Amino acid sequence: MNIKKFDPNWWQEACNDISKNDPVMKKLIAKYSNNKLSSIRNPFFSLTKSIVGQQISVLAANAIWSRLENNYDILNGYVFKNSDIKKLREIGLSERKAIYIINLSEAMIGKNNYNYWKDLNNDEVFSTLIKVKGIGPWTIKMFLIFCLNRPDIFSVEDLGLLKAIGKNYLNGFTPDKNKAEHISSAWKPWRTLASWYLWRSIDPDIVLY
Repeated sequence: MNIKKFDPNWWQEACNDISKNDPVMKKLIAKYSNNKLSSIRNPFFSLTKSIVGQQISVLAANAIWSRLENNYDILNGYVFKNSDIKKLREIGLSERKAIYIINLSEAMIGKNNYNYWKDLNNDEVFSTLIKVKGIGPWTIKMFLIFCLNRPDIFSVEDLGLLKAIGKNYLNGFTPDKNKAEHISSAWKPWRTLASWYLWRSIDPDIVLY
């Protein structure tokens, strides 16, 4: 997929700050220094991909997403319709997720514009998206991270992130949400960067939303 990507302008500053204060994060940053978070700044693409990835493995999500892209021009804002449900089920989506991306298509009419979202603060993004059936806190945080590249987002709802914290900080013991939130406070105001490198530690493949 040959599409333009944009890097966050705060990335290097965040790497420098966190590396000074956290030796574990310093090692992760050095190990995965060849890549960084980026965005294609396409809200509908990002949200649709997040819905596809809800509560399934990365491998399964990637397989379904590949088939979805081969059948629909999501990058250019294809509007899913009720008549697509059968085909979406054949591609591998559950009926619920098929309905979710149809709902999203309708909700994003007039809003599939990066400039519309970049001017909203995090709370405004949350209050706008939470109204769309099928979009919850995890999906909104993935959108804030991967599409809008906000610097201080941390998702305690992400099981992979909790697993990565356990692997790198707690001798393999996966923390509960409260413990993870407490640990993450040391990475403020760069929790997005910390999350990104923690994800790399359990899955080196780069995810593009």
